Amino acid sequence: MMAFWLIVAAMLTGALACIVPPLLHGPTPGRGTSHAALAGLLIALVPASALTLYMRIGDPAALAIQEAASAPTREHADTPASMEAAVSLLAARLQRDPNDAQGWSMLARSYMVLDRPGDATEAYRRAVALNPRDAELRADYADAIASANDGNLDGATSKVIESALAIDANQPKALALAASAAFDRRDFAGAIRYWERLMNVPDLAPEIGQQARKNIDETRALAAKGASVNVRVSLSAELEKRVRPTDTVFVYALADDGSRMPLAVQRLSVSQLPATVRLDDSMSMTPGRRLSDFSRISIDARVSASGQARPASGDMMGSSGIVSLEGAKVVEVRIDDVVR
Repeated sequence: MMAFWLIVAAMLTGALACIVPPLLHGPTPGRGTSHAALAGLLIALVPASALTLYMRIGDPAALAIQEAASAPTREHADTPASMEAAVSLLAARLQRDPNDAQGWSMLARSYMVLDRPGDATEAYRRAVALNPRDAELRADYADAIASANDGNLDGATSKVIESALAIDANQPKALALAASAAFDRRDFAGAIRYWERLMNVPDLAPEIGQQARKNIDETRALAAKGASVNVRVSLSAELEKRVRPTDTVFVYALADDGSRMPLAVQRLSVSQLPATVRLDDSMSMTPGRRLSDFSRISIDARVSASGQARPASGDMMGSSGIVSLEGAKVVEVRIDDVVR
């Protein structure tokens, strides 16, 4: 058994070495879909304790890969086809021995390198089922789920992140993912709390702590710009049985001038309710219509089974009514009505 794993590991390492250079350009800031290959690549190539993970503001996939990027390109006799062959060998081996957690984990990481996040998700699911108390494995699983869903950290991904942190509250990758998920929701206070927890992880690599501090400072600066309001959104008990955890929830601010064009919009899922979200000027939909341009607003929340922004019959709604933006601390919105 050990000899088999040594052979497979050697094949994967060799094939990985020749495909590293094309992937080291790094993701575009704010683009959630770019992290599949990068995340799997870094996880496969270096020990988890050495990774600088998910640290760029607004992009949960932005891995700090300066050391890898600065390494000289190496010629290698193996090709990507060698890795495909190694992965096929590994997959076949697991069909004969499906209770090998280490094997499923290696297969999942290999699929991530090959930009096959759907296959990686299934392999990680098998690995987690066999090794349910491994927080790092769960964090990797969350990454794969997000990669297979265009970088979306809500829903199932969020649940896996939470389960990883329930096992190990100091799991670095899970904390970084949670911070990025909060930032994507414009929950700046929540993102800062997760980054602060990450900074306090024992034996954290200095570069990770430095990036976390930079993220905190930039997030605070962003949150301080313009007007903002915190909204506590909940769903009535009567409507809970009529929704699915994956249904989309839109939370948006409207000006007290009759216009239905939102001043700011936040998006989350039913599985996250109840939740407190932040609406601010950075979410303005059109020039000249920001929260800070109006003193009186209303906050609406709507559950959309279709995920579409346009209201439809059967959607579930709630509204705060008119509130003064200046005096608002936390605005309560309870979703308790159905659109006819």
